[in-house]
Amino acid sequence: MPHTDFHPEPAPDGDSGIDIDTLVIGSGGAGLLAACRAADGGRRVLVLERTPVLGGTTAVSGGMVWVPNSSVMREHGMPDSAEDALRYLELVTEGAVESWRLEQYVATAPEVVDYLHAKTPVRFFPIDRPDYHSDWPGARDVGRTLDNVPFPTADRPGLVERIRRGAHFDAVTYDERHRWHSPELYDHELVARRKAEGVLTVGAALVAGLVAACDERGVRFATGVRVRELLVEDGRVTGVRAETADGPVTYRARAGVVLASGGYEWNERLKHAYLGVADTRPISPPWNHGDGLQMAMAAGAALDGMSQAWWVPAVGAPGDEYDGAPLSRHLVAERCLPGSVIVNRQGRRFVNEAVNYNDITKAFLAFDPTTHTYPNAPAWLVFDEAFRSRYPIASVQPADPVPDWFVRADSPAALARRLGVDEVALTATLAAFNRHAVLGEDPEFGRGGTSHDRYYGDERHGPNPCLGPLEQAPFYAVPVGPGMLGTKGGVVTDRTGRVLRHDDTPVPGLYACGNVAATPMGPGYPGSGGTLGPALVGGYLCGTGLAEGDR
Repeated sequence: MPHTDFHPEPAPDGDSGIDIDTLVIGSGGAGLLAACRAADGGRRVLVLERTPVLGGTTAVSGGMVWVPNSSVMREHGMPDSAEDALRYLELVTEGAVESWRLEQYVATAPEVVDYLHAKTPVRFFPIDRPDYHSDWPGARDVGRTLDNVPFPTADRPGLVERIRRGAHFDAVTYDERHRWHSPELYDHELVARRKAEGVLTVGAALVAGLVAACDERGVRFATGVRVRELLVEDGRVTGVRAETADGPVTYRARAGVVLASGGYEWNERLKHAYLGVADTRPISPPWNHGDGLQMAMAAGAALDGMSQAWWVPAVGAPGDEYDGAPLSRHLVAERCLPGSVIVNRQGRRFVNEAVNYNDITKAFLAFDPTTHTYPNAPAWLVFDEAFRSRYPIASVQPADPVPDWFVRADSPAALARRLGVDEVALTATLAAFNRHAVLGEDPEFGRGGTSHDRYYGDERHGPNPCLGPLEQAPFYAVPVGPGMLGTKGGVVTDRTGRVLRHDDTPVPGLYACGNVAATPMGPGYPGSGGTLGPALVGGYLCGTGLAEGDR
């Protein structure tokens, strides 16, 4: 029976001296896959997790991975090529990423999928999700985004209790969530059955499959352990010092330490120093404080991409919390469906609301040098009664009572006054939008003009699934601000995941993957799963490097 918990007793001097081959710091997708691969090579692996449950940000995410040219695509008759994927990624990354990193990702990501299908219980299937820049050379409309097959836990006693669960997703696949965007389409019976039977979906399914794979390999886990310092002896990382409920503990690692502790989106000091923007709302669990990043910096690690994040427009209901911190929700379909617009503090639209969430949020962060303000932050999602009674908005279902945090008025002008924006501008904005929307046109921003835009539209609505007039009183507004799934910047790594110094020499014994490491996607975002894809590839490279290293 594999060990699934590991809680050493500290010695009186606070140093337990626990010896292991490989330490993995963090239990998200990247860390779990690194642990699996290292264990494949005979390493004795211990995963240290700061929180009481496993899964990190991965477990509360949509769980999708962006993998071009995979065997799963070919099995479903979806053609792709490495050449097209590279052509597309070169555009997405804006020339900010070395070519070898893109080439390695395109070559390794399909290998990771094949490994997971052959050696673990994790299963993916391709969905008809277009790449985020679906009209660019090399892009694909279907297949590169892989969803998770629902993961049953009934035959693995105790597993479901060990996995972090999020507030963003019900017991549905991401593909089902998209297809059931209206309440009348939702399969409540199937969802209830999955919950009763302990069937996990989206990111929780991916984590459960990886934890099960770790269990099968004898990987051990210790929860409630916050790693605070790297042990360095003769220039080599040889372990860590950590805090536990029972006191400080030292863990030693003969082969190496893998940092997979997430980004720094909950550390206000680091965000201020590196992102340079205020009032951003993290969507992740409130545990990513940049611990691994700061430890790597102390060891001399080079950094890259620190001004970048996995941006999303976010909305938060007052009083909504997760793990004791304010819960913000990622605004996706609400801005793409017919009958809504986003306006700024002047009461004007400023962006195609249906573009991908990473790029639309950059428009929120635009600086006006004349007024010395950020005029698009905060902004408001504006919609009418017809929209409210048809589509979910954040956590509010159409049949729910209208919550107090929805700003409500009987006319666009009255709504503008309640919001404190120019009522003439908002009235004119909606009138112009409505005039074109009934024709399925958006001459100002081109909303609904690409397959990506239309993915979250309502296919039952014509002539454009993304465009509909706002005409039925009352009118509503919900505040929307810049948020983030996580930060992108972090330590620089080599081809095997080793952490590099500024002179490109490795820090011996130290590896990194996931959001603690600089992403190969640079400032861009190729498609759904563009965060988890690189995280899994990074974990795979770290674990493989450790598995194949000197014993």
